[in-house]
This record gives sequence, C-alpha cells and structure tokens, in this order.
Amino acid sequence: MATSGDDFLRGGAVGGDSRLPKRSVVLATDRGVRWAIEKGLQRSGYEVLTAASMAEALKYANEDSVDAVLLEILPEAGLTQEALGMFLESNSAPKVICISVDSAPQHVIDCMRQGATDFLPKPFSLQDVRAALSRALATERERRAVRTAGSGRRNEEDSTFLIGISPAINELHEVIKQVSGSDLNCLIRGESGTGKDLIARELHRLSPRSDKPFVKVNCTALPEQLLESELFGYERGAFTGAVASKPGRFELAHRGIIFLDEIGDMHANLQAKLLQVIEHKEFTKLGGRKSIKVDVQIVAATNANLEERTKDGSFRDDLYFRLNEVCIWVPPLSSRREDIPLLVRHFIEKHGRFSNDSSFEISGSDLQELTEHEWPGNVRELESTIKRWLALGKKVLVTQRTAQKKMQPAPDPALPTEPKLSPTRAPEVTQPASDSQTDPERILAALERNQWNRRKTAGELGMSYQTLRRRIEKYGLDQRT
Repeated sequence: MATSGDDFLRGGAVGGDSRLPKRSVVLATDRGVRWAIEKGLQRSGYEVLTAASMAEALKYANEDSVDAVLLEILPEAGLTQEALGMFLESNSAPKVICISVDSAPQHVIDCMRQGATDFLPKPFSLQDVRAALSRALATERERRAVRTAGSGRRNEEDSTFLIGISPAINELHEVIKQVSGSDLNCLIRGESGTGKDLIARELHRLSPRSDKPFVKVNCTALPEQLLESELFGYERGAFTGAVASKPGRFELAHRGIIFLDEIGDMHANLQAKLLQVIEHKEFTKLGGRKSIKVDVQIVAATNANLEERTKDGSFRDDLYFRLNEVCIWVPPLSSRREDIPLLVRHFIEKHGRFSNDSSFEISGSDLQELTEHEWPGNVRELESTIKRWLALGKKVLVTQRTAQKKMQPAPDPALPTEPKLSPTRAPEVTQPASDSQTDPERILAALERNQWNRRKTAGELGMSYQTLRRRIEKYGLDQRT
C-alpha cells in the first residue's frame, strides 16, 4: 500500500460528533495506514476495529455490530470487488466504502455495481474518510433533511454538487478552503447547472462571516427598477405604492455575504451603483437622502463571458476587476466523469425513498450509460434524470439519449477556456486554434486517432472542449457510420 500513515494524516483530526456510528472496521494491508485511520477516527469519536485480512474483517462483521467497512481493493492480496458481497451478506450488513489506487471511471462503476456505498482514491486524508462515513451513515435527522429536499424544497446545506473523487473536484475543495479565509470579493464562474450557488454557500459556511447573514439575489429574476429597489431598498413615498420604507438586500447582508447570481445580466445603470457600494462601502436608498454605511463581502456568479462583455461595453471593466479579486472556476460534469457513479448513488438514496418501486436497482451497464453521457446540463440535469428514472422507469434515459442524438444541441454559453483553478488571479483566455488545426479533415483524423475521445482530441488540437464540440456539430462529424 503506497500511502503512508503520515500522508494519510495530512488532513488532520476533526472534532467529535455525537451522531457518529458506534463501530467501523478498517481493512487495509498496510499496518501503518490501519493505525493512522484507527487513531484519527478515534479522536473524532468513532469506535474502530482494524483487520489485516479478509477473514478477520468478516469475523467482526458477523460477530459484532458493525456499521461500516473501509475496504481496500487490492487484488494481489485477495481483496477484490467480489469481497463486497461477503460484507453485505454478513450479519451486520454494513455500508462498504472502497479504497483503491485505481480511480478510473470503470473501476468506480464496478465497485458501485457490487454494492459499494462510496469510493476513496489514494492518497486521501482523514477528512475524506470522515466525509465518506458521514455520507454512508446518515442519521435520522439527515434523512429528514433529505425528505424535505425531495419534497420540492432544496436543503440549503446540500453539498451534492461537491461530491466526488476527481482531481477537479478535489482542487475545487482546496480553492474554497483558501478563499473562505479572506475578505476578498469573489467571482464564481462555470456552466449552468454546476452548482455555483452551493459554492457560494460553502464559502459563507467556512468564512469568518458564517454567523452573519447570507443573502442571495438573482440578477435576472427582476427588471431593472425592481432589482434596484430590491438591492438598495426605498423610503416611504419614493414611488407609487411605496407606503412604507423597506431595507434593501445590501442592508440586510450587513457584516455578512451577499451573493449576486448571474451578475453578467445586470443593467449598466445598476452596475455603476454597485461599483459605488464596493468602492465607498455605502449607498443611498431610492428616495432617500442619507448614505447608509455597509460592510459586506460580495460573491458573484455568472456563466457569461465577462471578458467579451467588457470589450463590447455591456459590462463595466472597472466593476469586473472589482468583483474578480478572486476567481473560482466550477468544473463541468463532463470533465469529472469519475464522480458520476457517486452522484448517481447519492441521488438514488436521496430520491429513491419516494419511488413506488422499492426493488429499484442500478446495474453496471446503467452506470456506464450515465458515465458516457455528455450532460450539457451538468449535475442539475443528472439529478433530474435520476428523479424521472425512479418515477417513470429506466427507459426514460434511453429515450432521452435517442432524442438528443436526433436533435442539434444548443451551443453552450461562450465561456473562455476553463483554466486551472486559482484563488489568486483571473484566468487567461486561451488563444483560438488556427484554421489549419480546425479544418474538418484534420479534426476527423485526430478524433479517429484518439478513438473519438473528444477531450484528448481537443488537447491535441490546442482548442477547448466546447470549441471542438461546436466544430464537430458544424461539420457533421458526429454522424459516424
């Protein structure tokens, strides 16, 4: 086992939790790692048993009350995916979390197919283990929260969009941790459906302002005049119908965080007033005469190409630089396919309680189908698909994919190429590929050379994934025969 005890403990121990399970079993071949997990989880309030062999671990599962098993997948030591079934059929029937150096999507799919509840790639931290155990062993209170979410109201603490084991999502977690300790204005960017609002809530949860208000404003939901009164409030008599004074969202967010969703659609007049609030920390209500001092951290989000909008004058460049003190890019689901099996299992657990089909199961071919899908609507589309799947049957996905192949998909918003996540500087826009790189014959040859792996092909041709997809659609190259 490549991971050492010191490497494992890089996440540090976390405080105890009265909702933790009574007992968990750790099955790992490396004695140092077993010791590190045992001591780390004991400090967190868990009762832990360790096992160096399959027989020893199964003995615990059959003779003791075991809630969870952390199982290392190591074929050369006789620890395979098939071992999952032995634990699931034991007297304790514990939840099983797989550990492996192999985090390829197919390997994750195979583990989930055998009945794993979660998957941890190596190396990992104690915090990763605690998060996996927390997901696997939800308490009654957490299940009630799930029921509330499933009944039509999203739980504001839902971290669905942050579930995953991919390098992209792990890097996103690290950036959030770094950014949350600062008081800088933050711009969250990414495609629709990637969970930008949940990133904003996570920033608030981890920030020094966590005990102060988090106020969200959707900049596209209201026309200009109503949005201005919503943001800054108004005095009595400021306009017809203003029978009493009303505080604005900025006033309500004092000493907390205000989240401006879809900031790219804000009208130019409001952009100027927002800039004044950022620069002078004060504003005036509609119909008011005195300035109101306000201390807020601004987190904004957009799926628009603000660089292009600053060039055509539809978005103020000075406001862009003020909001973009820190930039967080949220990866699309298509760039973290190894997370899809975990998300699918999460959504089945979340919404399956409301399905009339209590015998619903997901097969390896189902997971393969879901993993290979492009998901232009990202995690939001995946969740909607699973909900329809649970309610109407699995044929829904097949019908959906058949219809998508016949339809010309709408182009994605013209975002610049997604860079590596960075909490310190704005991304640089990748230069467009030359014509010699984008002619249909060259694209087709590269696609065939890479066995139609679009992401590898885009990298070889020096263009973004979205650009390649548009070129494939433009030249009709997706009609393979």
